[in-house]
Amino acid sequence: MKTNLLEPRALCLLLISTLTVMSNVTIAPALPGLANEFSGTPSADFLVKMLLPIPALFVVIFAPALGWTADKFGRRNQIIIATIVFSIAGAAGAQLQGLEAIIISRAILGICVAGLMTAVTALITDYYSGQKRSQFMGLQQAFSSIGGILFIVTAGYLANTSARLPFYIYAVAILFVPLIFLSISETKQAVQPSDHQQDYKNTRWKQPLIGCSILIFCHFMVFYILPTQVPFFMVEIGITDPSKSGLAIGMGTLMAAISSIFFGKLVAKIQSYGVALISFIAMSLGMFVLSQATSFSSVILGCGLMGVCMGFVMPNFMTKGMELVPSNKRGLASGVLTSSIFIGQFVSPFFSSALIAKLGYSDFYLLAGAFTLVLALAGTTTLKKQSALITNLK
Repeated sequence: MKTNLLEPRALCLLLISTLTVMSNVTIAPALPGLANEFSGTPSADFLVKMLLPIPALFVVIFAPALGWTADKFGRRNQIIIATIVFSIAGAAGAQLQGLEAIIISRAILGICVAGLMTAVTALITDYYSGQKRSQFMGLQQAFSSIGGILFIVTAGYLANTSARLPFYIYAVAILFVPLIFLSISETKQAVQPSDHQQDYKNTRWKQPLIGCSILIFCHFMVFYILPTQVPFFMVEIGITDPSKSGLAIGMGTLMAAISSIFFGKLVAKIQSYGVALISFIAMSLGMFVLSQATSFSSVILGCGLMGVCMGFVMPNFMTKGMELVPSNKRGLASGVLTSSIFIGQFVSPFFSSALIAKLGYSDFYLLAGAFTLVLALAGTTTLKKQSALITNLK
């Protein structure tokens, strides 16, 4: 049941998955330098800060439509086009002279990410089924997390020389194009469901898809507290070294990578609803630890627990959301799931900042932990009902 990572098709899909996290994190270390470079531009501080969320906003807008085009015109063609444009639009920021032009290039980058995520998720569902699909989804999350760590470290090093150099990291994507040409095809997994199962797929697949999308949205709304609020929280409790906030965020990413590697084995033992339960409980415990945190070690522990949840939740709900989707709707379905991820990311800073202003950090983390326990119950119930239904259909 193990996935052969040396298989060109598998390796290609995993490498492409690293590009999806590159859109946001890569230029983060360059923002102070860019703000200084464009200090004479009207509203420069606001526009520079918008460089990070702009791709996510355009993913939200375009993911459903590009999911549909992946179904209509083919996943392979969309991946090739999106990868080429991704590398050009991303690297363009190194040479564009105006801040507005860079923002436009970032918007195009977001559209490309939407095209990549929807087509890749659909292809994974086409190529793999059952336990192998769960294992691959876990590996995809691991590659994304590891890629995020490598890109942010490399970008930080380059930003010390010039704020424009991190943009060139996006050009790495062009190296994947020959591998895509050689290894990716439109061949779908030849899985023939029973008549009852096929009838359910054709008529009732939307309900579990929407349920998983809502849970993914809620998860990201809470998880994005890590990069958006924890650095400010650390300053509040007296940890002012920026490198330590980077280590705390890195711990969350590292634990997400480690836990996602074991997702396939864990889901085989305790089922998807069992994974949902322990995932959200881990997040809730992380919130409780942060609510009581007064030292760097306790912050690291809380962030690590949040990362464990991330490593399990993403492959779990992506797999279950796509489980009953007919093959000709998988692109559209992956577009819906992709939008839910980025809507959660986009909304998170607004809701968390408002609540922190009213409650303070400690009470806010307790509230977030209680909300995550609700997600544990909702996620477990949703996936248990879906698993029982699928068992009855077999």
